Amino acid sequence: MAKAILPEGMTAASPARVVAGKFLAAKMQEYAAFLEPAQAGDVDGIHDLRVAIKRLREAVRLFWPLLSPRERKSALAAVERLNDSLGQVRDRDVLLEHLLWLAQTAPEAAPALEQVVGAWSRQRCSDHERFVEELRHAGQPGVFARRLKRLARDTRQRRSLPGTSPVDRFFYRAVTARLAKVFARAAEAGPMEDAATLHVLRIAIKRLKYSLEPCLTILPELAGPYRVVAAAQEALGLAHDFDVLELALRESFPTADSPGAGRMTSAWLALENHRRDLYAEARVSAQALLLPEWKTALLDALD
Repeated sequence: MAKAILPEGMTAASPARVVAGKFLAAKMQEYAAFLEPAQAGDVDGIHDLRVAIKRLREAVRLFWPLLSPRERKSALAAVERLNDSLGQVRDRDVLLEHLLWLAQTAPEAAPALEQVVGAWSRQRCSDHERFVEELRHAGQPGVFARRLKRLARDTRQRRSLPGTSPVDRFFYRAVTARLAKVFARAAEAGPMEDAATLHVLRIAIKRLKYSLEPCLTILPELAGPYRVVAAAQEALGLAHDFDVLELALRESFPTADSPGAGRMTSAWLALENHRRDLYAEARVSAQALLLPEWKTALLDALD
């Protein structure tokens, strides 16, 4: 994953609106850095731009109360459209990557999986064409970049509350609100056995992670708690990837009579075992967020 660009020179006493504006500008630097390789279809470029867009989207959501009402809704809508079209390409890349792993793990199924690789590769090309078309249709990248730059500029210049308050107070309120959602989703997940409830928990953890990123250069004590959140999000994300992989493969081999289905026995078994192991690791990572000492470390770093 590409390293996040974070603004420098900010302190806990900096006005929240200034930090918000500079952080949005930094996210636009990330977007600009990865746009060209993503447009060309490069796998790493697609991945890095998708991460940059997710960071940008979560920054808009995090700083929403500070943003210019005139600009924020249209900016978020543009980010969402771009994230959706780019996500289809990236999701297909992830599936293809895991499919190659499966073919190596269950070589008996490799001939059957080759036909899936071909079909998914063609779908990936179509998805990428739609992503590039979305850029053109929406006037991207020029209009998109100008809109976000204007939003960042207007945010830095706003004089209304809560933007004039110190950013550490804003971060405390925003992060603890997202932390509360993580604990609520963890309670719903119970013993963390069900994939669907763990998926909902993963989303809450992901948003907590992205809400901590803007704080890291301002509140360096957050680095330790942040690493725990990032590890949980990564572990849950990888487990979820293999849920998606299995569902997609079931669509390719819907019945025992489907072409190639007879070769898939070892592949289904390998998938089941791997998913079980991944979820065991993910539960351990997620439960680390429920430890009192982790929560204390997080709140102490924010306070």
